[in-house]
Amino acid sequence: MESLMDNLTETSRLLDQARAGDQGALNQLFAQHRARLRRMVELRLDRRLQARIDPSDVIQDAYVDAVVRLDEYLREPSSYPLFLWLRLHTGWKLRLRP
Repeated sequence: MESLMDNLTETSRLLDQARAGDQGALNQLFAQHRARLRRMVELRLDRRLQARIDPSDVIQDAYVDAVVRLDEYLREPSSYPLFLWLRLHTGWKLRLRP
């Protein structure tokens, strides 16, 4: 339980730093969720497309979108946990792939 509280505290601290414009904090937040998002993309990506599309490209596109929309999230971060918000953006990018 202590580890979960530590993670929440760390995420909150990094979100505060990102809100203040700290790009390094934002990169850390994204890095924390990258492996889980990659697994999601690998599981959902159509097998016929797996040879042509790298999951990392989908995640990168989602991160670019998330950076553009970050201010929206930072205004109301409690509406979604950060991972779910990133997962939502990643899912949108996955659906938009050819």
